[in-house]
Amino acid sequence: MPYSLFANTADTVSVYFKLNEYKPDIKARQVLDSLLYNDIINTQTGILIIGYADFLGSEEHNLGLSQRRSKSIESYLGAMSIPRKNIKLCIGKGEVNRRMESREGYAPDRRVDIVLSNLQPANRRAVPITRQAIIRKPQNETNKNLQIISKLKVGQSLKLENIYFLMGRHIVTDQSLPQLDKLYEVLLENPNLKVQIEGHICCLQHGFDAEDDDTHEARLSINRARYIYEYLIKKGIDERRLRYVGFGRTRPLVSPEKTPADEDMNRRVEIRVIEK
Repeated sequence: MPYSLFANTADTVSVYFKLNEYKPDIKARQVLDSLLYNDIINTQTGILIIGYADFLGSEEHNLGLSQRRSKSIESYLGAMSIPRKNIKLCIGKGEVNRRMESREGYAPDRRVDIVLSNLQPANRRAVPITRQAIIRKPQNETNKNLQIISKLKVGQSLKLENIYFLMGRHIVTDQSLPQLDKLYEVLLENPNLKVQIEGHICCLQHGFDAEDDDTHEARLSINRARYIYEYLIKKGIDERRLRYVGFGRTRPLVSPEKTPADEDMNRRVEIRVIEK
């Protein structure tokens, strides 16, 4: 079962490895990071880590490789402050036996399965994802539209208009600054308002997120949301009122994308109310 946000039952997430590799690559790390950033793995999550290998190589080699893969995931989660006691099992089960074999092996078997249970956001109530409030107005009315944020219900979101990023980067253009400054003013005028900044990208055919040319990591949507998060903090908004996440290409508003307008709809930043 693929993982879903704010699930309450056990889910399994698979992290894949290259041939004979046991350390998570960029794609594997982006899966782990998305679980952590989205609070799917937190200090209240029970975790089972089960490693596998394909049939290439000896049984002894494959058993050791699967164990090292599991240990590498355990170490990565530990480095991200997940308590060791949360990991109830960390094993390698060796190669997956298959009737049909090939010289190239079977890539889907080069993996670690992460089984998650009792998923609850740590130290805070899960915010349900409710119907999105998208407001489409002319640009000269954008500032007025931002006032709507204070009227949204908890769980609802508003797409930020006139936010432009440099191609392939997480840096906004100068034309975006008036919009960000207005967002700051709205938060300043509503001191009880807490929001989540959500980054989304378009046009990606494979993988969770696109590569950020500034950091060379596959976390473009995350880094764009973080940029706005840090901008607001530098302006004076208390960081306890803000969260940021990146959803990559997983939540398109239009699918499939057939026109540049469709791409623009999916390439966006949203502000979601998490507390009022």
